[in-house]
Amino acid sequence: MAANLELLVPELRDAARALVDAASRARLQPRITSTLRSHAEQIRLYRRYLAGTAGFPVAPPGQSAHEYGQAFDLVVSPMEALADVGYTWQTWGGGWNPGDAIHFELLGASELAAQNPVTDENVIQRVSTAVADLPWYYSIFLPVASMTKTVDETELNRIRARACQLFGLGCTK
Repeated sequence: MAANLELLVPELRDAARALVDAASRARLQPRITSTLRSHAEQIRLYRRYLAGTAGFPVAPPGQSAHEYGQAFDLVVSPMEALADVGYTWQTWGGGWNPGDAIHFELLGASELAAQNPVTDENVIQRVSTAVADLPWYYSIFLPVASMTKTVDETELNRIRARACQLFGLGCTK
């Protein structure tokens, strides 16, 4: 699971750093535990949540702001201080809910993610469309035919297989 603030969307990155700095100055020993998550990672975490082995709520796969890079999880010591950190985040205009105290996000990111869920199919379509704008050297990793905006079913299946292999997306059971 990624815990790198650089993986967050730019409009969240600096504010997240500022929150970590403020918590450090308050001697709360802040630690980022999660930022951007793959769809496969969200599936794994959600299954743990459903099994009752997760300590905090987990959004269903495809409906997490983490999958968009619009949320991060933060723990502090003592954990009781999370309410103060969350309050600070809210006063700065961020989204925070005491029911999931470690989760910090852009205001409204979870609601947006739930309305526009990430699914294997729409991620694969976004990837196949976006590769046309990638630098030429990415062609080493992607099928050559996917470098155009027109992708036939055979090529889409190759992209699915590669996305499954690399990112756990589009895998068939």
